[in-house]
Amino acid sequence: MRRTWKVLLVLALGAAVTLASSAVPGKVRVVYPGSMDCVLGCDFVAAGWPFPYLVDHPGISPAGSVSLLGGLFGVDIVWYGSLVATCAFWSAVAAVGVQLAHRSKRPGHEA
Repeated sequence: MRRTWKVLLVLALGAAVTLASSAVPGKVRVVYPGSMDCVLGCDFVAAGWPFPYLVDHPGISPAGSVSLLGGLFGVDIVWYGSLVATCAFWSAVAAVGVQLAHRSKRPGHEA
C-alpha cells in the first residue's frame, strides 16, 4: 500500500472514531468567571473519549444533554484542543492497526 494511502486511511479512521466517540458520555468541570454560580467550577455533561470535546452549553442547550449535532450548530460547546487531542489519539491507534495489518500481509511474516 502506498504511503499516501496509508496516511489518508489513518486520518480517515482517526476522524471517524473520534466522531463516533461523541456517543461516549462524560462530565467535565468548567469555571465561568462571569457567572456567580460557577466561579469555582460546575460539572457539565460532556461527550468524547478519551478527551471530552463536546460540552453542554449552559442556558442554550437543553440541560443535561450534549450531542455532535448540537456542537455543529453551536448549541453545545466544542473544545477544539480536546477534539484535536482525541483525533490524534485515535489516529495513532489507527496507525498501529494499519501497520500491523500491512505487516501481516507481507510474505515471510506470519501472525
